[in-house]
Amino acid sequence: MRWLAFSLLVALSACSRVENTFVVEDEQHAVVTATLFLCGSETPLQRTGERLAVSKAIDCEGSGRITLRYASGGKHDCIVGYVTPGAVQNFAYRASENGCA
Repeated sequence: MRWLAFSLLVALSACSRVENTFVVEDEQHAVVTATLFLCGSETPLQRTGERLAVSKAIDCEGSGRITLRYASGGKHDCIVGYVTPGAVQNFAYRASENGCA
């Protein structure tokens, strides 16, 4: 009986949705919009002061990008590395007119 309870607990914890954070520091306020493209969907990042950020539960394995659109008309992509469900990950970038760092 204990084995069954343990197995059930492990199975449920594997299915829990873990939020990952995606942050772009925009000290110059040059970015007009930032959009996360991941797992076949797009999610806009919300601005708070000098930061654009979003938290998202990951339901796929793979990689993606954050597309930055600048007031100058330029566009750059920040590459999001490999993501996997259940892993706690934080992705942080710094925006400049030359791209992401």
